[in-house]
Amino acid sequence: MTLDGEEAPARRVILHVDMDAFYASVEQRDDPALRGKPVLVGGLEGRGVVCAASYEARKFGCRSAMPMGQAMRLCPQAVVTAPRFEAYTAVSRAIHEIFGRYSPDIEPLSLDEAFIDVTASLGLFGSGRAIGQAIRASVRAELQLTCSVGVAHNKFCAKIASDLRKPDALVELNEFDERGEPALSAALAPLSIERMWGVGPVAAEQLRARGYATFGDLQLAGERQLVGDFGDGGRSWHRLSHGIDDREVEVDRAAKSVGEEETFAEDIISVKAIEAKLLGQADEVGRRLRAKGLYAQTVAIKIRFSDFATHTHARKLATPTDHTHELRTAARELLAAFSAREWRAVRLCGFAANKVSENAGQMPLFDDGKRERLAKLDDLRDRIRGKFGV
Repeated sequence: MTLDGEEAPARRVILHVDMDAFYASVEQRDDPALRGKPVLVGGLEGRGVVCAASYEARKFGCRSAMPMGQAMRLCPQAVVTAPRFEAYTAVSRAIHEIFGRYSPDIEPLSLDEAFIDVTASLGLFGSGRAIGQAIRASVRAELQLTCSVGVAHNKFCAKIASDLRKPDALVELNEFDERGEPALSAALAPLSIERMWGVGPVAAEQLRARGYATFGDLQLAGERQLVGDFGDGGRSWHRLSHGIDDREVEVDRAAKSVGEEETFAEDIISVKAIEAKLLGQADEVGRRLRAKGLYAQTVAIKIRFSDFATHTHARKLATPTDHTHELRTAARELLAAFSAREWRAVRLCGFAANKVSENAGQMPLFDDGKRERLAKLDDLRDRIRGKFGV
């Protein structure tokens, strides 16, 4: 579908595959005693948050990212389990192996969801619906899990479709009906604006205050009115309300960051204490980078203060690295960017290595053996940790 005056792009077939309550479903699969029960994956003590809620728990209003205390008040009978990220990562690899049977054009979004461009695979496997059904059947038979699949001609509509009848469903959004008449705008019209990409709580409140509650309201308003009300965001929302999205599936979009963060049971005011936390996180990030054969081009720290104000400081490294010493040095320097005047009690801190790849970059011209020494030191650290767990 296009708006007046636009050239129609080549037709594509895109799938969005989203695992159903992924972490919680893996826990229920691996522990039969949890099946059919409300399960919350996350931290129980202090300021723990919900990483995932099973559908049994969602019936009580529990959601991911919700404080665990609030979730337990909504569903006191829920079973809380600690997350097992290594297990989820292993299952994710198996899921993506299934995707790869049907197309090499995969854009991972997280451990449990991805876009798949199956346009070039239709001659082998039939329609997008047929491929989506085959993926669902393979995930169920081989992994004993369920997923929801959206089928459409672009990423936005595929994402919308996968979420319409979760869990364990396949939904196809077509541009045209059986008679060849445009059908997409009408199909999208009843959806609430909260389903729109780029519409968070603040934007939703602003839209509703002006009388825009559904995609249909945005369609009727027209682009000129929306641009006048909201600038470039209004132009984007008008296009999306009609199901127009020309972005390609990004095949090389792998996980491009490795990070650690911690929410504290009690706020921490000491800069030195936060520095110690960040250095420990940098140690763990370095270990994970080396385990995966990856190097970071940029690093960042995140500080969330007691008033929930969140600040992120980042810097580009001279050379991509996986060395703990260089990561720790960067963490110290980024923390030093905070002034004493703006410092206050901290409830969360995190360290991340970003723009991660398998490319180590060019060795500095005047290295003088420094990086070789750092590599030996890191190897010693990793062997000690592997043997003693510290």
